[in-house]
Amino acid sequence: MFVRIIGLGLLLAVTASQAFAVEPAKHTVEWYRTHQQDRENVLRTCQNDHTYDDSADCRNAASAAHAALADSLETPGAKDPEADPAHYGHDAGMIAMMLSMCAHGGVPPSWCSAARTASANLKR
Repeated sequence: MFVRIIGLGLLLAVTASQAFAVEPAKHTVEWYRTHQQDRENVLRTCQNDHTYDDSADCRNAASAAHAALADSLETPGAKDPEADPAHYGHDAGMIAMMLSMCAHGGVPPSWCSAARTASANLKR
C-alpha cells in the first residue's frame, strides 16, 4: 500500500511539473519585429484565446509589436529644432532660459551651441 501511495505521488509530481513547464518560443522578439504578417497572426490567436497569454510566443509577438510601433514613429533624418539657432529667433527670454539650462547641465551640447549663437546674433 505504501509503495502505491509513493508511486501515485511520483506520477502526480511528474504530471504537474510537465503541466507547468514553459514551452520555448518558436521565434524571438526580433524575428517577430521583422515578420509583420506572422506577428499579427500570433497576436490574433493570443487575443482570441487567453489560454495562450503566458506563452513565450505571445509575449515575444506583443513585445515585437511595441517595438515595431516605436520604429514606425521614428523620423530618420529629422532635424532637432533646438540645435538650430534660428529656432530661438530673437526671443531673448527663450535664449536666456536655454542658456540657464545649459549652465545646469542635462541638455545636449548642440542646443547650448545654438542658443549661444542665437544670443550672439541678438540685436542689442
